[in-house]
Amino acid sequence: MHQSVSAMSLHPGEIRRRPRAGLHQEFKQTPPTSDDESSSSCSNSVLPRNEERVMCKTPQTSITGKGGSAPAAGAPCIGSSSTQSKANMIQWLGLSVWPLMLFLPLLLNHSSKFHYSAVFPRSWYTNHGQNWLDKSIDEGGIWEWGTNTYRGSNPLRHPLGLSLGISAVAIGHFFLLIYFRLHQQQLLGRTTPIQTRGAAQYVYSAALKNHLSQPGGFVLLGIYLAVTWIFDLLPPSYYSFVGGIQYTRVATCLVCQDFVQFVMHRVEHVAHPKMYRISHKPHHKFTNPKLFDAFDGSVPDTAIMILLPLFVTAHVVRDCNVWTYMAFGSSYANWLSLIHSEVMFPWEPAFRFLGLGTAADHHVHHKFFKFNFGHLFMWFDWIAGTYRSPRDVWGKEFNVGV
Repeated sequence: MHQSVSAMSLHPGEIRRRPRAGLHQEFKQTPPTSDDESSSSCSNSVLPRNEERVMCKTPQTSITGKGGSAPAAGAPCIGSSSTQSKANMIQWLGLSVWPLMLFLPLLLNHSSKFHYSAVFPRSWYTNHGQNWLDKSIDEGGIWEWGTNTYRGSNPLRHPLGLSLGISAVAIGHFFLLIYFRLHQQQLLGRTTPIQTRGAAQYVYSAALKNHLSQPGGFVLLGIYLAVTWIFDLLPPSYYSFVGGIQYTRVATCLVCQDFVQFVMHRVEHVAHPKMYRISHKPHHKFTNPKLFDAFDGSVPDTAIMILLPLFVTAHVVRDCNVWTYMAFGSSYANWLSLIHSEVMFPWEPAFRFLGLGTAADHHVHHKFFKFNFGHLFMWFDWIAGTYRSPRDVWGKEFNVGV
């Protein structure tokens, strides 16, 4: 990536010292190269003219990056201190993406107009035994689909909770994609690519389409959710609409899910070369991943590393209600997307201090394969001795500060 900085007739108060040449060269030790394995087929498309350039503007200085990715780290945007302060504040607006992941369950529980009891018929969400004073709706939580049992086994559940759960993930992802697009295009402040080779180049619309249509991703996940919900394969409390989001249970589910996923991830890597080739290797073609690569893997990989941990988690944390299950699902799916991002986020230094998963942590795994098997939490890698900090490769494979 070639950069040009032009500064003409700057006011003395606006002039800043340029970075030392030696420090600037640290970011250029690895020449920018195209990563033919770090993006899907949509990466090979020709970038449209309006997506080829990302500008970092100040009154008299511009830095241009080609390919729709951020300017190389270390290339400053010259401006007043007040402008920089406002830019820093705007960057932190991205934190709102986290509560927005829970938008639907919060809306249906904490607003009178859109409260679920005012929106949906009571018979759709009433479970057996909860309305013992009104026997006419005592069985309302069971979906009578021709018969109320399947081959004489458990009753079929009404699909309201399933539909709301999938909608919660979709709405949370919608807000995430809006935020990520603004962040990626530097409309919320300057961004830094994780790796020194720069962010993977791709056409946003094509990558988004590929992301949402992956058979080993959201499609398979949707099938799993439908089968386990309708055929009553979850603990009874998961079908209950009583109460709101149980935040401690959401956290417990995330930790349990990531622990089981950590174990299965290790198994896929070390159990047998053939197992690795069939299951997880297709996902490891992304050595410089982007956000849209999160669910781009094989069907066996999704089954082993996502669906199996989900099922185990549901039967370990057995006292969640439907709102907690929604909040957990949306938080998990969207956080898993964020750690595949090609650029860093402003909250990542704090996350790393707490051992929470970041994009740079997960890039370490995609780059070196044998470190950082955890996704949402690095605690299990700390314990197992498999954690490697992105700091170890600052100025080498990774940009300083990520």
